Amino acid sequence: MRAADTAATSRLGVPSMILMENAGRGIADVIRRELEGAGAAPSGAGAAPSGAGDVAIVCGGGSNGGDGFVAARHLARAGVAVRVALTAPPVKVGGDAAVMRVALERMGGVSIADGSGWTSEAAWREWLAGAGVVVDALFGTGFRGPITGVPAAALAAMNAARARKLAVDVPSGLDADTGRATGPVFRADVTATMGACKVGLYVDADAPVGRVEVVELGVPILTDDGAGARSYLLDEAGVAARLPRRRPSAHKGSSGHLLVVAGAPGKTGAAVLVGQAALRAGAGLVTLASTAPGQAALDAKVVELMTARYTSRADVDADEAIAALIALAQRAQAIAIGPGIPTGEAMQAVVRRLASTAPRPMVLDADALNALGTDAAAVLAPAPAPRVLTPHPAEMGRLAGLPTTDVQADRLGVARRLAAAARAIVVLKGARTVIAAPDGRAFVSPIACSALATAGSGDVLCGVIGAFLAGGSDPLVAAQTAVYVHGLAGEALASGLGDGVTAGDLPPAVAAVIARLVTRPGPARPARAAAPSRPARAGGRRPRRQSSPRRRRRARR
Repeated sequence: MRAADTAATSRLGVPSMILMENAGRGIADVIRRELEGAGAAPSGAGAAPSGAGDVAIVCGGGSNGGDGFVAARHLARAGVAVRVALTAPPVKVGGDAAVMRVALERMGGVSIADGSGWTSEAAWREWLAGAGVVVDALFGTGFRGPITGVPAAALAAMNAARARKLAVDVPSGLDADTGRATGPVFRADVTATMGACKVGLYVDADAPVGRVEVVELGVPILTDDGAGARSYLLDEAGVAARLPRRRPSAHKGSSGHLLVVAGAPGKTGAAVLVGQAALRAGAGLVTLASTAPGQAALDAKVVELMTARYTSRADVDADEAIAALIALAQRAQAIAIGPGIPTGEAMQAVVRRLASTAPRPMVLDADALNALGTDAAAVLAPAPAPRVLTPHPAEMGRLAGLPTTDVQADRLGVARRLAAAARAIVVLKGARTVIAAPDGRAFVSPIACSALATAGSGDVLCGVIGAFLAGGSDPLVAAQTAVYVHGLAGEALASGLGDGVTAGDLPPAVAAVIARLVTRPGPARPARAAAPSRPARAGGRRPRRQSSPRRRRRARR
């Protein structure tokens, strides 16, 4: 967005002050909706209801504060009681913000307090008392490091206020790229962000951003290098438009055959979950391939799923397994490998050989990822067909050679680097799942559903991705749509089962979500010219035609 702001002024010639004016006006609109009760209910038990008290805006000395000055001016002109306090001396307010502060001051009707000397939280609490909405206009996307001094005292008092809390652009103290904070952070009920969503508002599910509303700036989002956005937020309309739809003439052979290499004695449930999810997501045929004892156990469990073996013994012979799986893959359109497979050097060799040479799209999960380890990029880069990796944070750490904490601290960056090195699509699972493409694009799911934190949930996701791959979906689209419908299925189940959702509940819920999304109303069709309608009688019956004299004579004869 910093690049977009620069492009708006340098390429389009839009003065930066116009952008600030548009931002402040949009913020004022969001605040007015909060006062009118259009927003969500307060997140804190002691928060004041919408419409109670006035609006208290705490402004810093930079552009974020300038947005706050403009918002205050528009609120006052609309008859809303509003007051402003600064955490910086007025003489330290610079740039466009200084112009907007003077304009607010000259308009009159708004109290502007110099709080730059209020070093105690108590002083700020006293000033904020009675406010119905508290607005954080302290720091924006450019701020780094912990908040200290007067702004920290103001921030503590704002968080303690019994009021609705609104952040301008990003909550002060929050890193706009990572969603993390290194010190105190404003805990917003609503974040009014400028121009486009910021990655940090979504990538960390624990970020205190509340409901996010985008404020339009009146200019297109451009960058000086013309590259445009590299990070995207998944939404229901976009996913619904990309879901595969069967033709009326479809049959099981045309709907895709998925080969699932999964399950071993004691872990065959993982294979069943993958297979059931694939069928529920639209695959026409699914074959579960396991060891000889694994196949015997699977045959006792499954009905709609076919089974096969890639080794005739309990242990794995690498050469035998590779030959068997290559033959099985020739009859399938895609491969899913990993959940519940045996471990050991022989199976590691099987996974690596298939991952690097199989000419079918492949999704790799669970122990298949562990078999790749830190060699993932070298193994996958020469693969002749697309690869989709679905690690959870610990598995990603093993792939990237990083502690899990480092993965979680930079989810987009870690996923992007592995995707580029391995020439694969990386699905970093978790609350707000991240999907990274080899070309640097990244996609974030807005869904954070604790009900999905259950054993086997990832196996279901593996099966859904595999089904979409087998059906011919673009691999990146397959990952996006699968992640989103998997998340929606979890949310739907959680509404009735809470955190008691099990992985076995998910496949039917996935099917229900897909059915709902593929029947979403599309754009209205152009109206066709119609014959003039005849009036209907009471009861909905049409009147009889008026008969002609010739017709009456014929009837009498």
